[in-house]
Amino acid sequence: MKFSVLGPAGTFADAAAKAYLKTQPLSNIIFDYHPTFDQVYQAVSGENIGLLPLENQLDGYVSATLQRLQSADVTEIGEITIPVNFGLVANVTDLSKIKRIYVQFKTEGQCQTLLTSMRNVQIITTSSNMISLEKFQAGQSGDAAIIPQSQMTDLSFPLMMDNVADQDDNSTRFIIFQSHPADLEKISHEHLATDHFKAPLFITPAFNDRPGTLYDILGYFAKSELNLVTLMSLPVKTQLGVYSFYLEISGTREQQAILFTTLKKIAAKYRVHSLGFYAV
Repeated sequence: MKFSVLGPAGTFADAAAKAYLKTQPLSNIIFDYHPTFDQVYQAVSGENIGLLPLENQLDGYVSATLQRLQSADVTEIGEITIPVNFGLVANVTDLSKIKRIYVQFKTEGQCQTLLTSMRNVQIITTSSNMISLEKFQAGQSGDAAIIPQSQMTDLSFPLMMDNVADQDDNSTRFIIFQSHPADLEKISHEHLATDHFKAPLFITPAFNDRPGTLYDILGYFAKSELNLVTLMSLPVKTQLGVYSFYLEISGTREQQAILFTTLKKIAAKYRVHSLGFYAV
């Protein structure tokens, strides 16, 4: 089985994939590394699986992942959360001498305290923490990079700072997915042997400017006593001012049938794009 993740090896996505495999009875896994979200998504086919970051504790949801889930025919089969932290490496002896700093786009939002203190420094955004390290190592005097703390022990540079994230307690949640659509009718007959489940989905109203639309949608879950743990709005991109809602519902074993009955009621009035149903 091929497991596609953001690479190269050594990224937090790589660590998350390996942590997930420790919880699953899977064998003969081949890791398939890609530099961009789109390439990870496009690489997953058949029974192979992929992993993308969904939410960071400090910087919130990863819009690049949500935007793909919004229209993608994928099924989420699980999730994994891992701790993350960052260090700074530089080819200078003092912070004031840094001219350029390489930082992954999501890492940047988690290290704002450090970055805003560095005046007149060019911030160069990368697609991966390991690419930040590679570009820094191929650079010159005055360069710096923010990289995973786990990589710091194998490096030696004039300036090295540990734990540069805005707070030490930091984690990122990743989703694991396959490349086939989540059929609401089909999965409604599945029953997970677990005490708790999570069901992610998008709901798109026909009209967003009608008073009470969101109130009406949320009412279905309130009446069914289903716990809504996530609510995000995203533009549908086909028309300005039109949005869909990303939701995650959590529940217990006894609520599985209630979940699907509720979603069928909602689907009779709104467009429901299910993303699966998995144990947590």
